[in-house]
Amino acid sequence: MKKILFLAIVAVLASLGASAQKVPTKVIDNKGTIKWVLDSATAVITKADSTILYVTPTQMRDSLSRYVEYADTASMLSNYVNDADNGLTKTGQKIQLGGALNRVTTITTTAQNFLAITGLQPGSNTTDSVMVVDPGSGQVKFISASSLFNALTFSNGLTKTGNSVELGGTLTKATTIGTSAANTLKITGLQSGTLTTDSLVVVNDDGTLKRVGAETLLQSGNESFTATAGQSSYSVPGMPATASKVYVWRNGAKLVTITDYTTSAGTVAFTTAMAALVVAGDQVEVQWVK
Repeated sequence: MKKILFLAIVAVLASLGASAQKVPTKVIDNKGTIKWVLDSATAVITKADSTILYVTPTQMRDSLSRYVEYADTASMLSNYVNDADNGLTKTGQKIQLGGALNRVTTITTTAQNFLAITGLQPGSNTTDSVMVVDPGSGQVKFISASSLFNALTFSNGLTKTGNSVELGGTLTKATTIGTSAANTLKITGLQSGTLTTDSLVVVNDDGTLKRVGAETLLQSGNESFTATAGQSSYSVPGMPATASKVYVWRNGAKLVTITDYTTSAGTVAFTTAMAALVVAGDQVEVQWVK
């Protein structure tokens, strides 16, 4: 009986000696369960230790410098994104562009690194808005397309009616249209006019267009004289020196220019030979056209 009792005590002591020892340090597993750590002096892990998950580096015989502690979880998770804001949204494990800005945000571009948005759809110039940029701050804003067009003013020969801008209106400053032999100015569809009521368009030396009445452009005159004996000079009011045509008759016979007479501004002068033929009472008639 004593022998049996002794063997039982030895067996109990042997089982206690074979059980691994736990240290006060704790760790946490990947499910959040707190676990004990075995003493580094433990050489053998027994069945009684099966609920203990982690062992020390000495027991694992690896290159770890220290084991994971419960306090390490914050630093371990610091490398992972757990939220997104200021124009970004986190859904599950994805971070996507889209969301409210919560601070002033600047995107810097250059000639090489510019911002492009492809795939934009056609819009409406009556219901959609136009993106504009503040020249000072660079802030992006928007205004309606209709207000942008309505902000424009038209003058100097252009008139805006509704959403249409048409040629026609009062010139507000001296305006020049440059033409050349290759780039000429044409106006087609002009209607027929009349010299008795319409005006003619003329061009000044500097290219300025003006209008004159037809009667001022086409000038003429007619004067009749009763000559004295040997009269050689006849005054013709209004006849310019540049008259295109001058016709002179003596007693119904048409005289020949240069041979019978010469002209100057407002004057017809007979040559010496013609003047010698003039007798008192001769009828001299002068007609001119410019």
